[in-house]
Amino acid sequence: MNGDRALEDVGRLLSRRVGLRLDPAIRGRLERAVRDQAASHGEDESAYVAGLEADPARLQELLNRVTVQETSYFRDPGQFAALATHVLPTLQASGERVHIWSAGCANGQEPYSLAMILAESGIADWHVTASDLSTDALSRTRAARYTERELRGLSARRRAQYLLQGDGEWQVVPELRDRVTIIRHNLAADPPPFTAGQCQVVFCRNVLIYFGHDDVVAFLDRLKAWLPPTAHLFLGYSESLWQVTDRFQLIRLGDAFAYRPATNAPIAEPRHVPEPRTRPAAPAPSQERRRRPRPAPPDPMPRQGMVELMADGEAALGRGEHAAAVTAFRKAAYLDPDHPIAHLNLGLALEVAGDGPASRRAYAAARAAIDRCDTAAVEATLEGYQLDGLTRLLEQKLRGS
Repeated sequence: MNGDRALEDVGRLLSRRVGLRLDPAIRGRLERAVRDQAASHGEDESAYVAGLEADPARLQELLNRVTVQETSYFRDPGQFAALATHVLPTLQASGERVHIWSAGCANGQEPYSLAMILAESGIADWHVTASDLSTDALSRTRAARYTERELRGLSARRRAQYLLQGDGEWQVVPELRDRVTIIRHNLAADPPPFTAGQCQVVFCRNVLIYFGHDDVVAFLDRLKAWLPPTAHLFLGYSESLWQVTDRFQLIRLGDAFAYRPATNAPIAEPRHVPEPRTRPAAPAPSQERRRRPRPAPPDPMPRQGMVELMADGEAALGRGEHAAAVTAFRKAAYLDPDHPIAHLNLGLALEVAGDGPASRRAYAAARAAIDRCDTAAVEATLEGYQLDGLTRLLEQKLRGS
């Protein structure tokens, strides 16, 4: 068994156990982790991988190396502002105990940011559950100790109010730490870590992008069954549930967006998206068709502007407002003509609106955006799609099948 075969075997194991898909962003990290872990145990890679299935401790060590723990306090501050301004006042008026789940809490800055918002809300009875797959991340979260560099995003006022300085580090005050429960949780296999109907807000940001498509759908189905009808789900700015599931619907909260459980939505049928395969090295580009870096979009605007247009289009489609959806996606495609998902969404909206010729032009533009840009740059814009699956989808659309 060679190294490539060992990597494919461990990729299948991680997909089956925790939903992690072996995409290009993960593959290099996993390859290095397998090599280093095998060396630390005095084994070759094949023997090391063969023993992972029956050794939970070794598998957890590998997961700790592979999972991404990069985060910061109040990351994407618009979402925290939306929580404080639009969600918590309603929950305060209801008089219920407020429970927020930070799913994929990394090193803890997100759940403690949520705890700070709750402490400032005037709500007396509240609690935060912080979960992650990495036991190293959970240890960091329990310690609640951060270096100066790890405090980015935290205002001077909140630093003074909620952190204590000592020995070159800062620690979250006990009053907040005591309100945060920290547990290991596998999003791909475990039920949500709260009593059904008793969690009103879920932050699950920049986590599902690492899952295979069917595992995302299965997680969202479980989550929908556990949440009250008025709950809010916050995802990362680059994540979208459109064309993934009908179990949640997008809503605007001021300058941010969140999802609410859809009323009487059927369980979405899993859409088959092929898992990524190792692609052979691309041949040298010809003079006629040389790949180039993605150019800057005309009339450039902040990334949040693109996200808002895409989300506006998704929300319009959810309301059945096809013309508004087409307008939003068309603007997004104009702002970034090399963004294949913007063209794809425009094509889907035009298709639903009954404009077949225009939808085919949009699909062709999406396919061309993939062809003329550097592969790594394209993969960075896919927002959870897989490059092979997206390419096949577009080719099917262009064939009319």
